[in-house]
Amino acid sequence: MLDTVFRTAARGRSGDLPGTRTLLGRYLLAGVAAGALLGTPMLGTAHAADMATKAPAAAAPAEEEAEPSIAPQLGWLGDWGGYRPKLAEAGIKIGVNYIGELWRNTEGGLGTGTAYNGRFQFSLDADLDKLFNWKGATFHASVLQIQGSGFSGQYLGNIMGVSNVDALSTTRLFELYIEQAFGDGKSSIRFGQLSADSEFAISDNGSLFLNSTFGWPALFAADLPSGGPAYPLATPGVRVKWVPNDEWTVLVGLFNGNPAPCCGDPQEENKYGLNFIVDQGVFVIGEVAYSYNKAENAAWLPGTVKVGGWYNSNSFNSQVYDIFGVPLASPASIGLAKQIQGDYAFYAIIDQMIWRKPGTKDKGISVFGRVTAAPSEQNQLGFYWDGGITFKGLVPGREDDAFGVAFGNARVTNAAQQADLYTALYNGSYYPIRSSETVLEVTYSAQVMPGWTIQPDF
Repeated sequence: MLDTVFRTAARGRSGDLPGTRTLLGRYLLAGVAAGALLGTPMLGTAHAADMATKAPAAAAPAEEEAEPSIAPQLGWLGDWGGYRPKLAEAGIKIGVNYIGELWRNTEGGLGTGTAYNGRFQFSLDADLDKLFNWKGATFHASVLQIQGSGFSGQYLGNIMGVSNVDALSTTRLFELYIEQAFGDGKSSIRFGQLSADSEFAISDNGSLFLNSTFGWPALFAADLPSGGPAYPLATPGVRVKWVPNDEWTVLVGLFNGNPAPCCGDPQEENKYGLNFIVDQGVFVIGEVAYSYNKAENAAWLPGTVKVGGWYNSNSFNSQVYDIFGVPLASPASIGLAKQIQGDYAFYAIIDQMIWRKPGTKDKGISVFGRVTAAPSEQNQLGFYWDGGITFKGLVPGREDDAFGVAFGNARVTNAAQQADLYTALYNGSYYPIRSSETVLEVTYSAQVMPGWTIQPDF
């Protein structure tokens, strides 16, 4: 399948509060190549996800460093006639981000067609020390106004949704939490409605790419109930972070086990992000990160290694058998899947700079790789890996531009393949046996001005 997209976005920053990300707008021209599903070659450029069962990964709504902002170029509108700086001095930061995309599938897939999707993200960050003398505490809230069509589900039929922002059209509460720092700022606890994909399983170099799998990995989205606590479905939870020194970071999160239980589209079940469900088991995820050669005078180039894993306590349906051990595809089956208690996965990530442009800190050539695995019987995907290379600031006069190539592969479990074989057997006719899905993405992010980018993508 061949798809094309035009994406727009821009960012307006409202201050320098740690953990704040505020955006005003950005333009992006984009497309994505989706790989082989069911063994069938597909070529695609698109920006969406299989929204019926999975959620694409979002960029973190809060960051350690404020991103480039278009606000200074907007004059009175950028600082709201002077009120924005006054609010910032009082400890209140407000921001808006917009991403817009126009996608077209021109060949293959489920059908050809064009779709537009976009997302406004409104955020509010408050320094509770300034406001209420609550030492070390901050407040964050974000609301999403999404215009989406589920492009991958509508036109492509793939697992690895080609957009990391496409979702069901709605206005929804996303994250809502308080974060308390302690231990001289080396530790913090965050509690409220949280999204795990804003902090866990992230490759810094992989964040350049548009396909949803380079954020929240496809294995997580396909295997976890409702796609897990990831964009656009945040859920009640607690996250603890410990940074004992400049090299090590430890993250542990405890979340509600299913953000949108029931029987339909998870995004319809929790359409406005206001369900606040806490009785659907638990999802526990932990990650340890080691960053090395971070000093500017280090003899070797910097990099980061992360290892992590998660466990979900819910019951999961067997891919193959009913409660009596009869294949679910058999006419003799009662249709009630065998229940398997709990699910889990492990993952590892590496980000490594391999060449640095002289006189710069973060411009040069970097590579990344991720791998994750899960058990077969209760899961659609059992093994996933991705990797890529990025080039930042190498074009003279375009130091804020970035170019990248990434590749990902998701392997269908033996159990899911066995289910397909039984379906073919009992139907007495041809039925495709799922094997794997592959995505290749080539992208270029061009900055028009700080906070406004255009991103051609294949």
